[in-house]
Amino acid sequence: MARRATVGARELKTRLGGYLQQVRQGRTLVITDRGEPVAELKPLHGAGTEDAKLERLKALGVVTRLENRPLAPFRAVRSHGPSVADAIVEDRDDRV
Repeated sequence: MARRATVGARELKTRLGGYLQQVRQGRTLVITDRGEPVAELKPLHGAGTEDAKLERLKALGVVTRLENRPLAPFRAVRSHGPSVADAIVEDRDDRV
């Protein structure tokens, strides 16, 4: 997808939601009135939201989304020392 696109004011008004989604994904829109550029609509803070950045990386094949696949089975590990709670209490006793 090009980083910059041109759209007429009437088209923008008709399909505002779709164009806002494109802006969220980092695209800049030049808005025209009767063919003359009059405004620019672009993401705040440069490249958009974190979600938009992730969507761009996903589109490039850099990252993939975990689609409700189960995680690997959890295996409990036994500790051979004080419990975490005991360690916290001991640490806090030094400050009281």
